[in-house]
Amino acid sequence: MTTWGGKLDGVDEEQLRQQLRTETDAKAVKRLTSALLYRQGKSPAEIEQLLGFPEQTVYDWLDTVAKRDPTALGDLPRPGQPARLTDDQWTELTATLAASPSEAGYDQPTWTPALVREYVAETFDVEYSLAHMYRVMKRAGLSYQTARPHHYKADPAEQRRWREEFKKSGRR
Repeated sequence: MTTWGGKLDGVDEEQLRQQLRTETDAKAVKRLTSALLYRQGKSPAEIEQLLGFPEQTVYDWLDTVAKRDPTALGDLPRPGQPARLTDDQWTELTATLAASPSEAGYDQPTWTPALVREYVAETFDVEYSLAHMYRVMKRAGLSYQTARPHHYKADPAEQRRWREEFKKSGRR
């Protein structure tokens, strides 16, 4: 760790100011603001008092500013967990989901999350949670919709009256 005041020796203050004027990423704005205050002689403890960020966080941000180009001070992308389906399997799955389930050998009128889960397990030997199947379907361009048992604006009294008239008219 360097002594106080020397963390940003190779960083141009004017370049930091220029970047701060155009930056839209919130994390990068915080880092740039902290770096500018530091370059103006404020200690990380004083920056903590001014901005409310923990002193260690300010030190971490100053290290980030010193290491990276000022135009790349936002958070780096985080890869997450690797996909369980390969690109070829995903292509095959989306093609299958674009067609009717009957074409895949299922006696169902539409794809449901449970049916997609079953298909993926049988075809690709990959297990997913039922909740994740909603995300898979959305990514594949599908939405899961169910019919409402009753219309939300329906008047129950009017429905009963209509049923009674329907029975009386003998159209049953």
